[in-house]
Amino acid sequence: MTAMPSPTELPPELVARRGKIVFRARRPIALVLPLLVVTEVAGVICLLIGGTIGWFIMAAPVVGLGMTMLVVRPALELTRDGLVLRQYPYSSLTRWDVIESVGVTKAGNRVILGYKLVDGIPPPRHQPARTLLLAINSPYDGGWFADSLAGGPEAARAVVQRYLDNPSLREMLPVARR
Repeated sequence: MTAMPSPTELPPELVARRGKIVFRARRPIALVLPLLVVTEVAGVICLLIGGTIGWFIMAAPVVGLGMTMLVVRPALELTRDGLVLRQYPYSSLTRWDVIESVGVTKAGNRVILGYKLVDGIPPPRHQPARTLLLAINSPYDGGWFADSLAGGPEAARAVVQRYLDNPSLREMLPVARR
C-alpha cells in the first residue's frame, strides 16, 4: 500500500476524513447571513414587546444552520470502491471501473463534474445532474453538481482524474460505507 498523499499534493479545500478524500459543499453565506440577521432582529423585537415566541424565532436560524451543516450538507467522497455522493437521505456509489473519463461542463445555470461511463454500463437513475446533462445533449452519462464544491469544479476534476488514472492511489483509500 502507498502512503496518503501529502497535504501539499491535494488542494487546501479538501478534507481527508478517516482516510477518504472529501469534497464538502460550500454554504451559501451571502444568502444565509442576511436572513439570519433579519430573523434574529425579529426575534428580539418579539421578546421586547412581550411575545415569548421570540425565543423560538431566535432559535430557528441556529437549528436550521446546524441541520444544513451536519445532516443535509452534501459531500463527494473518494473511496477505494469509487465516488460516493452523500446527500441526505440518499447516498450513491459510482464505481471506478465503470468510469471512462471525467470532465467539467455547464448545464443550465449549474456547473457539473460529469463522467462518461464505459460502454455497456447503464446510466444512473435518480440523479438530478444526469437530467440536466440529457437536456443539453452532453457527452457525459452522469455527474455531480460541482459549482458548490469547496475548491471549485476544476480542482475537483483534477483530483478525481488523478485517482481515476492511477489505481495504486485508489488502493490507499478506505472501502466505501453506505
